[in-house]
Amino acid sequence: MKTVVKIAGLRFICEDELELWRAKSLLSKEKGTVAWIQREVHVGDVFYDIGASTGIYALLAALQLVEGQVVAFEPNLLSAASLLRNAAANGFLHRLTVLTSALHDHEGYLPFHYTKLRAGVSGSQLGQAVSETGELFEPEFTELKHATTVDRLIREKVIRPPTLVKLDVDGNEAAVLAGMEACLRDPQGPRQVQVEMHPETAAALILQMARYGFRERERHRTLFGDEAIARGTDPAKVFYNLIFERTP
Repeated sequence: MKTVVKIAGLRFICEDELELWRAKSLLSKEKGTVAWIQREVHVGDVFYDIGASTGIYALLAALQLVEGQVVAFEPNLLSAASLLRNAAANGFLHRLTVLTSALHDHEGYLPFHYTKLRAGVSGSQLGQAVSETGELFEPEFTELKHATTVDRLIREKVIRPPTLVKLDVDGNEAAVLAGMEACLRDPQGPRQVQVEMHPETAAALILQMARYGFRERERHRTLFGDEAIARGTDPAKVFYNLIFERTP
């Protein structure tokens, strides 16, 4: 199937049901993320979307950046292809850069385990086939993936330093943040960072960001989180997004 939909001023070319669902859920799946992007992304910003999937939030940020740059990091090659297709459909290739290297806390080559060979699928993992909830899974495919750090990419002038960062990498957030420590500690570094928080590691991530000079600003849950709570799940066990801001 190939379906073209227009959402929030953006054009999406979707080649299967999951891509279509992601496009249609742009304004509902993470309302807090949408509000944050619309409030905080300004002309001239450099917005990093780390774990961009098919790029619905990267495209939303690019829509606001007549001048500026979006850098979208997505190691899942099928999702990255979908992102590129939609960036081209919206005329954003001049303001949106896609990197398919995985981000980590060191440089090297590591196995990248795909949960499914499908654009928009979440849960693929770098290094070990262990889900973000700590469970082993059988990969549908494993690719030998180049991994690098944000600090190295900035140091070697591959990409510009960010002013805003969105981070959602299915459990590898601490390693990615460690690989951008110099960027985060730089007084001219990002003014805000949104991180997907897992209940088991949230306290450690908050301490890690505090060491880098960031404090909590606001939290927001996703649609999935609200649905889980409505079914009776303890709110303390639900994933959420936390926006950090630089400590004055």
